[in-house]
Amino acid sequence: MSKPPDTPSTAPAGGGRKAFGDGAISAVERIVSQAAQFAIFIVAARMLGPDEFGIFALVSACAILLLRVAEVGWSPFIMSWSGDATVPRQVLFIAVLSSFVFGGLGLLAAVVVNLFDVSDTTISLIVLFAIWAALANISSAQDGMMIWLGKLKAAALCEIAAEIVGLIVAIAALYRGYGVLSLAFGRLALQTVQLILSFSVTRLAPMAGLRGPVLRELRVFSTQIFISRMLINTRLYMAVFIIGGFLGPTAVGYFRAADRLVSAAAELIVVPAQMLAWTLLRRARDAGEAAGLSIRMNATVRKHTKMVFAVGTPLFLWLMLSSADLIHGMLSSEWLPAAPLVGILAFARLLTLFGVVTEPLMSIVGEARRLPLFTATVFVISLALTIGSAAIGLYAVAWAQILISVIVLAATIHLFSRYAGIEWAGIFRDLRGSLLPLAFGGLTVMILEAATASLVLPPLAQALGFGVLALVVYVLATAIFDRRFWKETAAQLKKDVIK
Repeated sequence: MSKPPDTPSTAPAGGGRKAFGDGAISAVERIVSQAAQFAIFIVAARMLGPDEFGIFALVSACAILLLRVAEVGWSPFIMSWSGDATVPRQVLFIAVLSSFVFGGLGLLAAVVVNLFDVSDTTISLIVLFAIWAALANISSAQDGMMIWLGKLKAAALCEIAAEIVGLIVAIAALYRGYGVLSLAFGRLALQTVQLILSFSVTRLAPMAGLRGPVLRELRVFSTQIFISRMLINTRLYMAVFIIGGFLGPTAVGYFRAADRLVSAAAELIVVPAQMLAWTLLRRARDAGEAAGLSIRMNATVRKHTKMVFAVGTPLFLWLMLSSADLIHGMLSSEWLPAAPLVGILAFARLLTLFGVVTEPLMSIVGEARRLPLFTATVFVISLALTIGSAAIGLYAVAWAQILISVIVLAATIHLFSRYAGIEWAGIFRDLRGSLLPLAFGGLTVMILEAATASLVLPPLAQALGFGVLALVVYVLATAIFDRRFWKETAAQLKKDVIK
């Protein structure tokens, strides 16, 4: 984001030596967040069953898409801004206005749906999620404000507190018999608390008055980010809608349960990794002359990608190998049809790990305009494959996600190579050191399962116990076969986290 030459930058820097420390607290926040959401999911799945859970999944998917329309690119614009300090507050003002508009559209949708043969519970879900989407839109802009102010730790603590409140409200409502509405109550409580706490941190009220060149810059930037994000989120949730249309809410429940398990694991890696990528790439951009930008970006992307791959791959591999035990242990035998879906979707998510730097990298190097065409192409292909596979069956839809992920990976490699000058040959060479440790970790799980096949072990305890042992083997193997990565990571942690 360009800075006007006649306005000094008064915003605190979001990068610096605290980058990895901020990434660490963001990772803790993700762990707490996913633990809370997972606890809600487990209790709800046991009490509601696949059919009710499927209805909730359909309504919440609609609400999330409404939110993506409302929030456009407020947060990325604020995070990337390096000029007049009043501009982020003015963008926040626009975000608040859009919340009222789109929240109202959500309530209008409830009125329209009420004209048809739809249950009162579904109508109530639509109303609650419309209010949630309005609050979440403002919170998204506030997240950008906190990152712009360099308050990543405060942002993480706000999220942690909000997740705990949401957990308490949802669980209490479930046990008091509110059924599927309990999940919406929890979301609404979470968002309300997060919004209140975020304003207490920033202490910056929205400000009207955005106009001129900055307004045009916001419009162009937001349009690019909006189209890209909208297509991405529609692609992620289109399977839910298509499965609901072809196979019914029960199939949606199975698919969404599997996807929820995989998404929980993915968000532990992807969300802090993407936030950290924004900080590191922005720091690399500002660290020297424009002539050396490509070199700095290459070095930053290679280092970051290697770390994301080394941390994320063992988690997805464990999900693939332990899916049946996890579903049986956490839910019940009623949900076992979801187990094969977990393994398939985990592999699909593994293939998309490299995409964590797509949006921050292309935005910071000034090529965000390439994202809409990229995501539109992927969207069209995904839509065709998902519809075609849904006519075959539920598991065919899951296998189609792997093919989609392969296409996304190939397109990402092309995009980065052509427009950001990223040398993927070097990245893939960097990753080779992780392959043998991963093989040892995977073999550990398979050997333990074969050795204990005749024993009757609690499925969840078995999955977790084998996973921990495999992780130990993986870490030790990494220390032996990929010493450079081990030393670099240890040195970076010592410099940026411990100190």
